[in-house]
Amino acid sequence: MNVRKTDNHQGKNLNHHTLVLLLSAKEARVYLYDGDEFKKIQLNESNTIQAYERDLPSKVGNFSNAQAAKEILVNKFFLHIDHALGDVLKEHPVPLFIMGTKKTTGHFNKISKHAKKITSFINGNFNEHTMYELKQAIAPYVRALDYVK
Repeated sequence: MNVRKTDNHQGKNLNHHTLVLLLSAKEARVYLYDGDEFKKIQLNESNTIQAYERDLPSKVGNFSNAQAAKEILVNKFFLHIDHALGDVLKEHPVPLFIMGTKKTTGHFNKISKHAKKITSFINGNFNEHTMYELKQAIAPYVRALDYVK
């Protein structure tokens, strides 16, 4: 585990750099978190599902199953996000936390080629959370890194 120690003049715990993937079935955002601030990382792929909707085949009569089409679309979106995540992990080899609903993170984990690099899943709906609320949600997981090393 590659963890950068920082000198904190107030004697608080050491900060860790971690990657945070905020994931939903419609959007993905990646941040580099230093224990204080979230710095957004631009992905090499589109971070919204709308970019992949145009690639779906059009409906043909009544033979198209809308739920199956949606699942294909989400799978395609997650595969592209996983591919982009590989590039981010090469540049930032730090612990990775994935935040999203249990259903979404479970689905992503099944198709991800980087499942072994995921430090932890933080389940919940974090789409509308502020950065302060995200910091509160991830804090116990970051503190746990101190015990692991």
